[in-house]
Amino acid sequence: MNMINCENAMLVMLAVMDGEEPLLSSEQTTAHLARCKNCRQEFGQMQNTANLLNKQKRREQDIDLWASIEKRIGAQSETASLIGWKPFLLLGVFLVAYKLLEMIPERDFGLLFKFVPLIFVVVLFGFFKENPFKINTELSLER
Repeated sequence: MNMINCENAMLVMLAVMDGEEPLLSSEQTTAHLARCKNCRQEFGQMQNTANLLNKQKRREQDIDLWASIEKRIGAQSETASLIGWKPFLLLGVFLVAYKLLEMIPERDFGLLFKFVPLIFVVVLFGFFKENPFKINTELSLER
């Protein structure tokens, strides 16, 4: 019988624990474990770790989230269709007019004039009561 080293013995033990076919015979591995205290300890630790991991099972989710998600998607699309595209057209026309007014040569409208687009966008978002940066945390589980 050939002598195997510790590294090969560990590879065989890992293969056996993973349910694979080891490259070396189990007799060679058993003989090595009988002689090598370090490998026995390492194999014992691997078995303990594997046992702990096998005890850990993920909980299966029995709650169907799709119904509540679908309901919210429908509600949001209805709200979006009520608002429509007209406010955004108005915003576009306003910004084009602003840019044309800003391009008039030799006119300085002052610093306040530079903040007009920002103020208009803030007012528009306030009108829609929508924060573009908010994180939606309203989804809840229903039983």
